[in-house]
Amino acid sequence: MHSTAVVTTWDNSHYSLFQLTNAQQSKVLISDYGATVVELWSCDRDGQLGNIVLGYPTLEEYQQQDCYLGGLIGPWANRIKDGCFDLDGRQIQLECNQGANHLHGASAGFHRKLWTVIEHSQSILRMKLQTIPGEAGFDACIEVTVSFILDSQDRLTIDYQATTDRPTPINLTNHSYFNLNPKAQNIWQHQLQIAAQSYLATDATGIPTAQLKVNNSPFNFNQLRSIESARGQFNIDHCLCLDRQQQNITDDKLYFAAYLADPRSGRSLSIETTEPGLQLYTGQYLSPFTDRVGRVCGPNSALCLETQAFPDAVNTADKESAILRTGGTYRQTSRYSLNPRPPY
Repeated sequence: MHSTAVVTTWDNSHYSLFQLTNAQQSKVLISDYGATVVELWSCDRDGQLGNIVLGYPTLEEYQQQDCYLGGLIGPWANRIKDGCFDLDGRQIQLECNQGANHLHGASAGFHRKLWTVIEHSQSILRMKLQTIPGEAGFDACIEVTVSFILDSQDRLTIDYQATTDRPTPINLTNHSYFNLNPKAQNIWQHQLQIAAQSYLATDATGIPTAQLKVNNSPFNFNQLRSIESARGQFNIDHCLCLDRQQQNITDDKLYFAAYLADPRSGRSLSIETTEPGLQLYTGQYLSPFTDRVGRVCGPNSALCLETQAFPDAVNTADKESAILRTGGTYRQTSRYSLNPRPPY
């Protein structure tokens, strides 16, 4: 009988794929290349397993892609305006890789690093990474540990921790693209609910310019509604400001962020997090490819629900919340419940 703590070599490389499973038949496949969620399998209403995240069939496609499929994003997820900010009176200039802005760590991106596995069992995968000072302008040595836990309650928890030898900005997230119906080529039939009363309006480059109420905007997902209803208003790649205060939650506690459902398959997903923001991206810039289950993918084939700090937080009045200091520990936890009851 084969062990359920399965490890396979990926495409005859020095990278590997690690499998987690549970009693509900759910399973997740994670690589030490980029701490990447490559597959996430969940049952539909008829008990049929299906992969609910997009993934490339080959390692080479991950190495060449620029869509961040399933990767662990850091040292800084999302954008920093002009790649520039002030830190303790020093002007820091990071590498800019999306026009004039810094995005997702640029050439220092954690999604392209080899992570070291320190624990692997049927239910847990724990990996670590140590950064090289100077990469993409980040001058600190950051030690990061990420834990993936697939439990008996059909929940995938991703827990991130980090320490540093110098003050540094840090903002970590997972960049999975979700489509709960492997037979569907787009996400318009999905229904979405987000616990957010406001969102960050942006300029043409994706940098926040104002915090506005979601009322009478395409970002009002307070009640469960179809993503189709927001279609055509404009492409969505915006951060929604989660209702941590309304839920009376302290900084280190998980609270409800979003609920995603596919009426056709009967699958659903809920997300809890410790983070203040949820980046909703409807995948309009996905380059065409064929995924691991043979589905032809492209723009709007899946959506991202990225739990994180606010974009460009290092250039706001609340910038200290985005800085990890020596002797401190960064902690981010997000939990993805498979086929939960609706939250409303």
